[in-house]
Amino acid sequence: MSMDDLPQVAAIEAQSQRDPWPQQSFQAEVENARVAQPLVAVRKHEIVGYIVPWFIEDEMQVANIAVKEGFRQQGVGRMLLSHVLHLARQQGCRWAYLEVRESNAAARRLYGCLGFVATGLRPRYYGHGAEDAILMKKELVPEQST
Repeated sequence: MSMDDLPQVAAIEAQSQRDPWPQQSFQAEVENARVAQPLVAVRKHEIVGYIVPWFIEDEMQVANIAVKEGFRQQGVGRMLLSHVLHLARQQGCRWAYLEVRESNAAARRLYGCLGFVATGLRPRYYGHGAEDAILMKKELVPEQST
């Protein structure tokens, strides 16, 4: 993700999230290369998704992920998350964490398929107290070299 990508990313965010991050939040993530490594997925010169992972010590946290409407259920989110999990392993992370709206069944299925398990609940976390967040984590086993 670069500064030039921010308008498209912010548009996807506004379309995808009930409580969207403002464009300035994505700008801060791009500028904070020490912790954040935001990435975009591009198809035919169009940004179709993004992910904002944070790498801290031996942990990776998915801070934000979204796929543009019209490109959902086509493997974009899986590709982004799988790539970030690969990067996390390369950087020596042992754990990956994320949180997801309780009502987001599609995302919960994706995360479960990639090995994330529910570990807790943040009551009334989203939407000014309107919805719970499910906390999920995944143990990252080092990749085997071939």
